[in-house]
Amino acid sequence: MRLKTIAAALFFMTGAAQAQTTWQMHINFPAGNFDTQNAMKFAEAVKEETNGEVVIEVMAGGSLGLKGPEVLGAVRDGIVPIAHYHLDTAVGDEPFFAIQGLPYLTRGFDDAAKLNALAKPTFDKIAERNNQKILYSVFWPGAQLYTSEPVEAVSDLSALKIRTANKSSTDFLADVGAAPVLMPWADALVALASGGLDGIATSSTSGVDGKFWEFMGAVNTISYVNPTAVVAVNLDAFNALSAENQKIVMEVAARMEPELRAVAETEDTVRLKELGEQGMDVSAPSDAFATALEDAAKKQWDAFAENGGPDARPVLDAYLAERK
Repeated sequence: MRLKTIAAALFFMTGAAQAQTTWQMHINFPAGNFDTQNAMKFAEAVKEETNGEVVIEVMAGGSLGLKGPEVLGAVRDGIVPIAHYHLDTAVGDEPFFAIQGLPYLTRGFDDAAKLNALAKPTFDKIAERNNQKILYSVFWPGAQLYTSEPVEAVSDLSALKIRTANKSSTDFLADVGAAPVLMPWADALVALASGGLDGIATSSTSGVDGKFWEFMGAVNTISYVNPTAVVAVNLDAFNALSAENQKIVMEVAARMEPELRAVAETEDTVRLKELGEQGMDVSAPSDAFATALEDAAKKQWDAFAENGGPDARPVLDAYLAERK
């Protein structure tokens, strides 16, 4: 398999003169994406603080040939030594990861941080079970609802063809009466241009990248999910570092994590402002609309509590108690 043929080259390369370890990091997003920039900042700090002994090369745009659902296993098996990935992409292997993608469970970055604090011990156990260590996590801008006309109530969603990116979003929008269509990003832009879609559910970043104002007039900031992205390192690669460099890598990750998360919050604010400046009607959901969305979402919460493993219900219940 092609992935295995590159495993040795990607796992770690050592330059004897400087005892340098080089890791190539998989990331799906292009170099200009805010979280790719986050990864580059992290890599720079690691290189500087280890005096060049640990070098992380950020391979943007999925250039290492991995697709989302493959990344957890690729890090586990040492096909790549380190990677950035969304926990959503690994739900098929680890159902508990679905907690951070449940619709309307989090309503913004503060909620995402509360949930992560409670779920992190389980995330870390799952990572270790998969021969890896999570170095840091970032909560992405919330998924907003883009449509031709403003959506102010659940009834406005009736039969609207809305593009979604995953099964959870598809089921959620179907439960509120829309006609969601699961399709890749590239296909969605073509469908928008041809009139094959009535809307898209995605982040403010994607809204600007896709120049949605050319196709639609409104965005409602329902922010029904703030997906969690992580950077995780293969444990064999990590344990091959000196004890001092292991400590440095973990300290850099812990110190920079709040800064990297703040970048995502700034990104959301800036991009929503840009959408408004381009003429889109940017509005927040009314209390009644938000309540109706949450009521519909609870179906998935209950399913997760039953199917997400032994920690699912305790963590979910603890979070809901704290969120109140």
